Amino acid sequence: MTTLRDQLTSIATAAPTVDLTEGVIRKARRRRAGTHLTSAATAVAVVAALTFAVTGGQRPGDVIMSKVTDTLPAAGVGPLAYAYYDWCGEEWKPGVNTRRFAKECAQWNVVTRTGHTYRMPEALSVYTEQSAENYMNTNAPMVISANGERVVYYSEQDQKIAVRDLESGRVWLIPGTVSRAELVAAPMLLMPSPDGSRLGVWGRSGQDMVVEVETGKVTEIPEGWHVRAVGDGGAPVIVSTDKDDKLGVLAEDGTVRAFPPLKHTPAFDLSLPSPDGRKLAYLTGMTGVLTPTSDPAEKSKPNDTIVTLDTATGETLRPVRLRDVPPGFAATRAGGWLSPTEVVVSGPAMASSQDVTPVLGEQTYSVDIRTGKVTPLASHTYRAWAGSLELPGF
Repeated sequence: MTTLRDQLTSIATAAPTVDLTEGVIRKARRRRAGTHLTSAATAVAVVAALTFAVTGGQRPGDVIMSKVTDTLPAAGVGPLAYAYYDWCGEEWKPGVNTRRFAKECAQWNVVTRTGHTYRMPEALSVYTEQSAENYMNTNAPMVISANGERVVYYSEQDQKIAVRDLESGRVWLIPGTVSRAELVAAPMLLMPSPDGSRLGVWGRSGQDMVVEVETGKVTEIPEGWHVRAVGDGGAPVIVSTDKDDKLGVLAEDGTVRAFPPLKHTPAFDLSLPSPDGRKLAYLTGMTGVLTPTSDPAEKSKPNDTIVTLDTATGETLRPVRLRDVPPGFAATRAGGWLSPTEVVVSGPAMASSQDVTPVLGEQTYSVDIRTGKVTPLASHTYRAWAGSLELPGF
């Protein structure tokens, strides 16, 4: 079985050196459903192992075409390293010039751990009817299981959320119809378990649910609670409230067992459940507005503590101060696990130039929950006016 450690190592070793002075990028955010789960990560595209070229030189009336020509094979595809779209590197203005872009240019592209890049036309990506007023909800959701072997997306043809196993090519459709108009009006958050066998859905007609992907069995989340993190079969489903971000665990009888109040406030996302299903982790301690290039005079500081929770009781197991923190550390999200004691976290990565807008991206690290040791894993940046990146496990 592929592991998250293998995947991140593959991404890091494949990353080429890229001249970041070319092109201009614009930060594009995807707003997650609900106030307390708003993602802190900027939507990014990626440099690592890119097999496409940024377009350039088009006249204003030209249709911009994608440089990714291969479509995803029906089966036999290895684990994914990431998924992205980038408007082919051209400037996009919501509600102004969307029609300039060919359908292929706004599609999700997926990149395997071996560096192959494919278009995925069956997965709806950008809402071409997007307007300047609701630009924060730019694209249909796509997420990748932490092991990279399954991808979850919106199939406009079926008007359903779909889960695809990349090796076998089998596709499972999640119960319940969702129209494109519904997605454009309100974002939907999809949360696969580490192996993609279960899927949490937040934002579907106001009713959250957890689905056993291969059987279609649905467990509805009780009113007032939202799905927050989903473990593999037999592992817990963690839920939270809207107003006060109280956490709980979904019991076998479908009720929620509320956790005691948290002793430390999570920065943003909780991790997936640990490999044994017994722990969650999150970062805390951030103050002020923080980026890797923050002015020290702003008195902002990064998250400085990793906290683990017992998934059965919600009790804080131990907060541990981070150590060996590299310069520019600004991680806010926790995702999958490298090992039973190492969780992957991510935050914005930035590179700047004298003559262009800064290049944005995503930096991942591992954090040892016993010692707090921080180890850089991989940096992902891209050159484009707008776009989005999805990493496995986040």
